[in-house]
Amino acid sequence: MKHNLLLALLLFGLLAAFTAAQAEEQKKVYKYTDENGVTHYAETKLNDNYEEADLPALSIVPSTPVKRTSSSSDVSDKPDANPSEVQSFSIISPVNEQNLWGTGGKLTAEVRPLTPAQQAIHQVQFIIDGKKNKPADASSQVFDGIYRGEHTVQALLVNKFNKKVVKKSQTVTFFIHQNSKK
Repeated sequence: MKHNLLLALLLFGLLAAFTAAQAEEQKKVYKYTDENGVTHYAETKLNDNYEEADLPALSIVPSTPVKRTSSSSDVSDKPDANPSEVQSFSIISPVNEQNLWGTGGKLTAEVRPLTPAQQAIHQVQFIIDGKKNKPADASSQVFDGIYRGEHTVQALLVNKFNKKVVKKSQTVTFFIHQNSKK
């Protein structure tokens, strides 16, 4: 009895698969070119203007699985990674030894953006020419009064709650140039 039931289920499965394969082969696509020269395609013949489209067979290439190497794994792949922990903290603007022209005395300093989880715990504090500025939630700040000459900038990652410095960036040296009036 079990044997007959299994055989019936197997035959039914094969019949269903064969029917689906035949239905896929018999599917037709129709096309119609309107008075503006635009070609329209449809799976059903909407009116007598549509004719069966002669489409090329589809090329199907199976994909290969991507092998992850240890060097390409994300920090988030590690089960013990804390989403609020900042792995890398560095200044992205200005770059070290950068020459800036015609800034009007303004400088925009920027660190790599923090994630929302990191922003909930940390603030960024910039030090321009040895002078600490107030910590802020933004990853970039604009500073006024930065005129001609050599300057330095460093960024500190500060815990919002206990005000302790968590990370420090490298100190970046940059140069402000202004055109002389003749």
